[in-house]
Amino acid sequence: MIPPSVSCRACSSACSSLQAIVRDGVYSISTNPNAYNSSLFKTQHVRFSSHAAGVRPDAHLSLNLTHQPSRRAFHTTLATHLEKPSPSKLSYRVAVSSSGKGRRFHPIKNAYNFDPAADAIGVSSDKNSVSRRRNRPDSGEDAFFVSRIGNRISDYQETNAEAVAFGVADGVGGWTESRVDPADFSHGLCNYMAHTAQTWHEPAERLRSKYLLQAGYDQVVADSTIRAGGSTASIGVALPDGRVELANLGDSGSVLLRRAAVHHYSIPQTHGFNTPYQLSVIPPRMRAQASVFGGAFLEDFPSDASVTNVQMQNGDVLIIATDGVFDNINNQDILKLVTSRMVLTGAWTATESGVGVSENLRALAAPGGLAGALPTPPGSPLSKNPAHTESGPEDGVTLQSVLAATIAGEAKIASIDYRRDGPFAKEAQRYYPGDYYRGGKVDDICVVVVIAVDA
Repeated sequence: MIPPSVSCRACSSACSSLQAIVRDGVYSISTNPNAYNSSLFKTQHVRFSSHAAGVRPDAHLSLNLTHQPSRRAFHTTLATHLEKPSPSKLSYRVAVSSSGKGRRFHPIKNAYNFDPAADAIGVSSDKNSVSRRRNRPDSGEDAFFVSRIGNRISDYQETNAEAVAFGVADGVGGWTESRVDPADFSHGLCNYMAHTAQTWHEPAERLRSKYLLQAGYDQVVADSTIRAGGSTASIGVALPDGRVELANLGDSGSVLLRRAAVHHYSIPQTHGFNTPYQLSVIPPRMRAQASVFGGAFLEDFPSDASVTNVQMQNGDVLIIATDGVFDNINNQDILKLVTSRMVLTGAWTATESGVGVSENLRALAAPGGLAGALPTPPGSPLSKNPAHTESGPEDGVTLQSVLAATIAGEAKIASIDYRRDGPFAKEAQRYYPGDYYRGGKVDDICVVVVIAVDA
């Protein structure tokens, strides 16, 4: 049973899976050849039927969520144990979408695709702190990284070839009151975690997520340019056999979707309402002031992170995001968004027996896999941003980038919608019934989407 304090994040017991709806034929797909293909990025409602297996990539889906009292209740599988490795080798297709608070969101411009042949995205190798700040992706105080594990001259180059590390960090905005830029901590943490993963000289399975978080934090503490700050973090280490170890500290989190069902979701770690666990760097002077005037700073450590092991399969979609997403949309919203796009593009197929994975999944997740389905504006800055890999604008339109942009875009819309109470508003109303908080919560947004495909 989900604790009341975190139930806003999880799906309700009656709506955590679309599998029964797909199987029972409650949804039906209507195709429109003349539909504008960029609707992939737009929030829409989709109806599925047993005829969904033949959906074209340019199909326009309309979803009408019709409640059927006779349908059986849905369920969510909470995977907290280590499952058996996948019999087939997997590779991971990763993309990120982000948007800084108060900034306009561009679905294509703000997409960052990870090229397995490259080292990392979301990080800067520039040693000059001013240049690092200037070259940061448009994510505000949020930060992200996606990195290969091990370098190309390692003795374990072949075994580590498909292994990746990824994660997000959310700088604690309260540090601005002390004239500290929270982005320095979060971006620095991601930079150092990516560097640790890239320089790993052992088999990838020996790199544990909590160790990666600890290594990044230790280097942040030792960095004299990061004089203070704090951050939450949610990271993962994915191995070629499908095993993924997730470490979460704070109210960032993860959701694993498998064929139109929520297979796993993380539970936020908080000290109280809107007070998440957080890594911190506290200057000695501020510690001394706190001891004199009373009180103490929130100071958690990588060892406090919650670790979960999941087993990914071909066609699974793993989402890791900051609270800018989870404070505005819940797991059910994410499930609907991802399922609609996966079926629309033909990556998931709906039949009478349930939801399956298309044979075209690998092609759809490849660079430019959806380039024919979506128009790319001329002069797109996709290849100009240092956070991007050396790929052309047409390569930026992939299945994973569409999913990431869809989730980030919906969270962005919900954050400024005062008519719809999001998870944060509902939790605030429970904690403070007299102070009626309404609508969404404006915040930085960052989403990492990982799709597992057969290698």
